[in-house]
Amino acid sequence: MSEQNKNVIRMIREQAMRAGNADKLDGVYTDDYAYHGGPVFGERQGPTAFKEFFLGILDGIPDFEETVEDQVAEGDKVATRITGRGHHSGDLMGAAPTGKELRWTAMIISRLVDGKVAEEWVDADTLTFAKQLGMVP
Repeated sequence: MSEQNKNVIRMIREQAMRAGNADKLDGVYTDDYAYHGGPVFGERQGPTAFKEFFLGILDGIPDFEETVEDQVAEGDKVATRITGRGHHSGDLMGAAPTGKELRWTAMIISRLVDGKVAEEWVDADTLTFAKQLGMVP
């Protein structure tokens, strides 16, 4: 089961979360899915709320791309370390487009139930991300 859960998260991060592929997010989350993104990315309840959040990110970073660097799974949880990149060519979190390439890292702990993601906790390097957006010096 751990390998299957890791594959679900890898598919979400490396395939579904890209422009034109957001429909692949349908059916991979439980109806009561909870996203815990911390103070910058916020809390989201339900798969529709998360998908809308992600589509907003795609508006600002249309070539959004993440790569799974490491994964560890135990029981119903998968810990995933990702790196990401994309060009800031649209409004994003209140920041006007800079045209610059953004890079980010994050650790995500996902809890799965019956092969679907039920809950996720995201710990991203939001300070570096905000600096790249020009939101902080």
